[in-house]
Amino acid sequence: MATEIRQASSPWMYRRTLRLFLNYVVAIAIGIVMIFPLLWMFSGALKTKEMLLEETVINLIPPLPWQWHNFIDAWTALAFTRFLFNTLVITVASIFGGLLSASMVAFGFARLRFVGRNFLFFIVLGTMMVPMQVTAIPTFLLFHRLGWLNTYLPLIVPMWMGGGAFYIFLLRQYIMTIPTELDDAAKIDGCSPIGIYRHVILPNIGPALAAASIFLFLHSWNDLWGPLIYLTDDNTWTLARGMLTFKRTLAEFRHGGGLRQYQIHWFLSLGTMTMLPVLFIYLVLQRHFVSGVVTSGLKG
Repeated sequence: MATEIRQASSPWMYRRTLRLFLNYVVAIAIGIVMIFPLLWMFSGALKTKEMLLEETVINLIPPLPWQWHNFIDAWTALAFTRFLFNTLVITVASIFGGLLSASMVAFGFARLRFVGRNFLFFIVLGTMMVPMQVTAIPTFLLFHRLGWLNTYLPLIVPMWMGGGAFYIFLLRQYIMTIPTELDDAAKIDGCSPIGIYRHVILPNIGPALAAASIFLFLHSWNDLWGPLIYLTDDNTWTLARGMLTFKRTLAEFRHGGGLRQYQIHWFLSLGTMTMLPVLFIYLVLQRHFVSGVVTSGLKG
């Protein structure tokens, strides 16, 4: 009997092992494709321009000596400090405002009872289907009339108005996984809706807030569309806006005889410096990020 069970389970175990093996192979292949450009960028940042231009086979291990001065040269050429400060101000303000406003709106949709709640929520979700290009002109005219051009306000204030439908949806789904018995207990203790939001909901949605903060950080840190439209004064430029100009002008210089050459090693150094904060924040918040995204999808 035991022999028959073993023989019957053997094909099943073989198929299961083969399936797992193929899954891992596909996952590793996708991972290599995704990480290869980053490795090439990190490697190129430590090479000279001549090495990069003469390289016929991609070498991910830069030869010695490593060109650490590329980072200093690129930092100075781009005025990296000023652009970094502008980007940090916009990013921090956007994250704080986005988390605060999106969590409050999500709390209202998840916990408060009012007529038309689901209908309004569907309208909010529907705004995700509207391309930003459709509203670009009226939004620009509005900010122009308000006198907000060449200021941080066009990039910060919209994030304080709910942060965006995706963040509201993400936090609302997570809030719905929290037992309503906690709300009832807080009401018995005399908590108002604001008190429930502050003392019950916020302390229990940390993973979702971490996930939303990463998305908000990426949105503000990498944003080129907004700065390209609203910021024409180089004193207000962000890293993304500054790097675009660097690519067009500062990365090129004239040698004798009028030859124009591209400073690709500087540009790779700038890309590396811009990428490191994103990578660091993701690694620090990775556990909360995965937990928040997964749990938010458990309740419909």
